[in-house]
Parts: sequence; structure tokens; C-alpha cells
Amino acid sequence: MDAAGVLSIYVAVLMFIPANLTIPALGSVGTPALILGLGALFLWIGTQLSRSTSTLSFGQPVRRAMTFFAIAVLLSYAAAMSRPLELTELAASDRGLFLLGSILGVVLLTADGVTGIDRLERPMRVLVFAAAVVATLGIAQFVTGLPIINVIEIPGLAPNSDLTSIYNRDGFVRAAGTSTHPIEFGVVLAMSLPIALHFAFNDTHKHALVRWYPILVIALAIPITISRSAIVAVAIVLLFLMPTWPRARQWTAGVLIVGLMAAVYVAIPGMLGTIIRLFSGIGEDGSALSRTDSYAIAFDFFLRNPVFGRGFSTFLPQYRILDNQYLGLLIEIGIVGTIALVVLFFVAIATALSRRHRTTDERARSLALSLAAMAAAGACSFATFDALGFPQVAGLMFLSIGLIGGLSNTIARRAHVLTPQDRVRFRE
Repeated sequence: MDAAGVLSIYVAVLMFIPANLTIPALGSVGTPALILGLGALFLWIGTQLSRSTSTLSFGQPVRRAMTFFAIAVLLSYAAAMSRPLELTELAASDRGLFLLGSILGVVLLTADGVTGIDRLERPMRVLVFAAAVVATLGIAQFVTGLPIINVIEIPGLAPNSDLTSIYNRDGFVRAAGTSTHPIEFGVVLAMSLPIALHFAFNDTHKHALVRWYPILVIALAIPITISRSAIVAVAIVLLFLMPTWPRARQWTAGVLIVGLMAAVYVAIPGMLGTIIRLFSGIGEDGSALSRTDSYAIAFDFFLRNPVFGRGFSTFLPQYRILDNQYLGLLIEIGIVGTIALVVLFFVAIATALSRRHRTTDERARSLALSLAAMAAAGACSFATFDALGFPQVAGLMFLSIGLIGGLSNTIARRAHVLTPQDRVRFRE
């Protein structure tokens, strides 16, 4: 099986298997998706060791930025090991290394192992299909008020936490699909939206229902998560995509958005007002106030270990739930690691946009913009909740970064701007 096949399985496992099902002996690091990510890392290492010529040049900006972030996390781990640790912090720090290995494997295998538009689109097609399925599931959860996924049993896996997939806000059911929380569910759907739009606009040879059904159910499922993070992520996606669309498509999109809002207003009385109050009443919202109240606490912890932090994953939920991954990372991996992550996100998005301008292939241009929008939506969500603690969002974020790396290689090859090392790899 090639790298694209491995990543397709990774996406399917990440999206379809409920997030609380793990291999009991491994605890919280025993999720199938995390283990597959580690397998991707070993596959990438094995592939590099089997080559007669090194391909690890610094010509790949995504790989370089990901490497710097990984080094920063390892430095924070070393800093944590240099001070006394509670046993719970030590275990959490070790779990953090497993998470790092998994996301590193996803990025490296995708960026270096998947080239060619068709191969890059294979895991993305799985993502859109999975997003359509879980969005439909979320709508069913909202309508019935039932978790539905609690009947799922997979041999060898057991729940390590209670996952009901049904929450409540202002009297409304908040569906979570197979995610750990409605916030994660909404952000995952928002990150999937630009990819679904890419296929809807480019797969014109397919039936309209196949192309547009995922977008329909994603658009219907996002509001019922009643999540600020999801709404902001959708806004980011539209800010990236809509200015590049033809005028007629922009008008159509605007009419459909207004129509969706009207449909929600009529079909679910009070829902639209609740969503609007998420933003208009943010100064009085408990969850928003909890976030702002965390700034002083986070700054105090940051000043104790400002350079490399107190150790990746060692700021435990029982200390404080920050609902801001960037704040959490300032505490855990310091200013060095946080800057490395921000640079990684910036490099990935900038690489996608710059490569888009280097090709005249409309499908490649559409794919580059969609991946930039997906990565930007994910990066913004890191500021609104603890994204690395939610496996689906974390997995999709770093998958998007790896896909941008693979697309960068593909467009570079077409433009004949490859390094000598890249030419050797593509000949092989």
C-alpha cells in the first residue's frame, strides 16, 4: 500500500471511530488514529533509510518548519525532565511525545510520500465522504436527541471516557457526531468544507447529488453545534475562498447563506437568536469570561519557564482549562515552541498560496486555495479551544499541513524548479 492509501485509512479511522475508543492497555494514547500516525512516522523513516540518495534537503519549507517545531517540543521535554515532576505530569509528558510522533509522521509521510494531484486527492475524498457521514449522524442526533454512537463496539477497543455525543445549550441539543465535543465537531466540519467545495466545483463529471450532498449536510450540521469556534472557522474559510470566485458564484453563495439562515430561523425557533447571542452577548457569556480570566493565570505560569516551557502536555486540565491552545503552549513549550508552531502554520498557508500562483492548472490552484483555507480555519481554532486535546481537529490540522507539502512538491515538479535531491526522488 502506498502513502496515499495509508493516509486514506488514517482519515477514515480518525473520523469514523468514536474519539473515546482506545486500546485499553495503552490508555489515552491507544487511539487507532494516533497509532496509525506513529506507523506513518516509521514508514517514512524506513523509506528514507532504504534510499541510496538522501531526500532530506531543506528545499521543502513545510518539512523544515515541522522539524523546527518538533525540536522545540523535544527541548521542552528535556526542560521538564530537568525539574521534579508529579507522576501525573510525567505520564502526560510521555503521552505528549506519542502525540508529537503521530502528527510528525502524518506531516512527513504526506509531504514527502504523496505527490501528484490524483494521489493527494485520495485521502481528501475520504475526508469529504466521512464528513458527510458524520454530519448526517450529527443531524440525526439533533433530531432524535439520542447519542446513536453509544451502540458502536469495535473488538479490541474500549471507551476510556464517557462520550454521549449529546450536549445542551439554551435548551437545544448540541450534536457531536463521533467527536469528543460539539466544538470539535463543528470545527472538523468547517475544516472539511473547503475540500468539499473543491470537489463540488471540479468533479463536474459526477452526479450533482454526489458533489453537493456533503456541502448540504455540513452546512446544516454546523449551526446545530452552536459553537463560536465553528462559526469563526467557517467565516475564515469563506474569507479565503469567496474573493477568488466569479461574481455569479459569489452572489449565489450569498443567497444560499441567507437562505440557510432563514431556514434555521423557521425550522428551529430560537436557534438563530442563540447563535447570534454567542457573539453579541460574548461579554456576559460564561465560557468566554472563563477564557479571558485565564490570561493572568497563563501569564504567571509562562513567566516561570518562559523560554522552553514547563514541558509539552504537562499543564493538566485539573490546573485550569484555558480553552486557548496558544496560551497552553506558551506555558508548556515556552516562547520558542509557540513561535515555532505559529511559524509552521504561517509557512504552510503561505506555501499553499504561493504555489497556487506558480501554476496555471485550475484544479491545482483550487486545491492549493482549499488547503490554505482548511489550515487557516484550523489555526484560528487553536485560539478558541484546546485543539491539541481533541484528536480529530489535531489530526486534520497536521494532515492539511502535510498535504500542502505534497502539493508544493507536485507544483514545483511541474514548474521545473526542483532541487537536485528532489529530481532524484521523483525519478525513483
